[in-house]
Amino acid sequence: MLNYRFREGVHVDSGENAVVITSPYATRLNSIQQCLKIEDPSDSLMSLLHDLSAKGVNRAQFCINDDALSAIADQQELFDELEVFYAKGLLFVEISGCKGAAICLDPVKPLLNRKTVPIGDYRIRFSRFVHVQPRLDGLQITTPLAVATVLLKDQRLFPILMQLVSSCDRKTFQDALPDDLRGHHEDVVSLLLSSGVAGVCDGEGVVDIDKEAVDAGWTPEDLAFHCHTREQMIDVCRDQSLPKPVNQQRFSAKHQRIVLSTVALPEPSHIHHNLSFFQVVRERKTIRSFHEQPVTAGVLSDFLWYSMHIREEILCDPGLSRAYSGLLRPVASAGALHSIELYLCIHRCIGLQPGFYNYDSLNHSLGKLSDLGEPCLQMLDLAAASTCRAPQAASVSPGQGQRPDVLVVMAARYGRHASLHQHTGLSYALILKDVGSIYQQLYLVATALGLAPCGLSFGSSELFEQASGLSGRLECSVGEFMIGNPASTHGFDPGAAVVA
Repeated sequence: MLNYRFREGVHVDSGENAVVITSPYATRLNSIQQCLKIEDPSDSLMSLLHDLSAKGVNRAQFCINDDALSAIADQQELFDELEVFYAKGLLFVEISGCKGAAICLDPVKPLLNRKTVPIGDYRIRFSRFVHVQPRLDGLQITTPLAVATVLLKDQRLFPILMQLVSSCDRKTFQDALPDDLRGHHEDVVSLLLSSGVAGVCDGEGVVDIDKEAVDAGWTPEDLAFHCHTREQMIDVCRDQSLPKPVNQQRFSAKHQRIVLSTVALPEPSHIHHNLSFFQVVRERKTIRSFHEQPVTAGVLSDFLWYSMHIREEILCDPGLSRAYSGLLRPVASAGALHSIELYLCIHRCIGLQPGFYNYDSLNHSLGKLSDLGEPCLQMLDLAAASTCRAPQAASVSPGQGQRPDVLVVMAARYGRHASLHQHTGLSYALILKDVGSIYQQLYLVATALGLAPCGLSFGSSELFEQASGLSGRLECSVGEFMIGNPASTHGFDPGAAVVA
């Protein structure tokens, strides 16, 4: 038995001459929910709307396959309206067996295309991007590209999960269904295809809905992250079920760490460097080989000051309930949140002792957290090994990568972003955008100072946790960058570096 009813979040308001159906869908730009207006609805349509809002309706009522009844104008009108509601993602679809609800389709987007069972021989299977999540009422199946989720409520249907992992023909699928649902196998197949969690296989076993993503080389993790953080249409109803916002007071704009000792950095120099801004942009490049002469505390001070020091604390969105403290730094940050802090693994630096430090961007000082222990040494070795994997680094042979003078680790206070973006699901995506901005800022400043800069594509969250003593759930490493003095082949003047 196949039933329809309005999905959660759909509201029907009737006036004198019209009915307004409010959907649960809105856009990120405009939180006003989308509506469907029906002028002068007939009595039978009003009755249908009432049933869809209450107990639901049975597909058999419409006798879709009965040509005689389909010709009746009133009946055809109801069926057409039902198809409109379905296409707009307003209907929860349920197939029932002898034990009640067995499998359900719950739309998550306002664009649903009903797909029928293919004609002739066919093979279907799950999308390779499918995700199965347990719920109290069954198993929820979805994919990043799906327009609806599928809920298996009847445990007797769980075996079809194994059948659909590989391509499955019509007979195999039908035989996997319980006896009371085999007569509805076409409805079940149609529901799976329409939702987007399964598709029809080609000769190589790739389903039609995956073809473009597979050819492009998308991984399930990247596709899920991309779709989640870049979708324009949102489901307001489901967003409202998320946890309450994080307490902003726990994640202040200015970050203070408990440190063993504080090391004051030299005053930043205000000398006029020889390179103009456009020269810096043109000269910016990655340098992976370092001079034996270490960087100095003075150059490191300039590097940190012109990259990340706090210029001003500001109030963002004043007058709104979500008002929060923001920061202004030389580098951009989404919403001026600046959740990323810098930690320095100082291997060698004239004027500073080796160790693991936190950069206090407000007071322009370094807070020492520990000596250069084993986790720090492993991070330095990992940075050296990572540079050898770069395809353009022909001059750096595997096993010959150098430890940098200073390894900069970027760590994000996730809660600071979540306090503002938890409901949108954009927190981590915005953090990564901030990382990109910081990378470029570090590159440009290092180039202007005559340093050898190198951004790294990989780092270890576990080693950062060990070195910092912080839980990665509260402050997680999200990027690494290393600096030193460029090797002599890059025109480095060791005398100038000591003076700087």
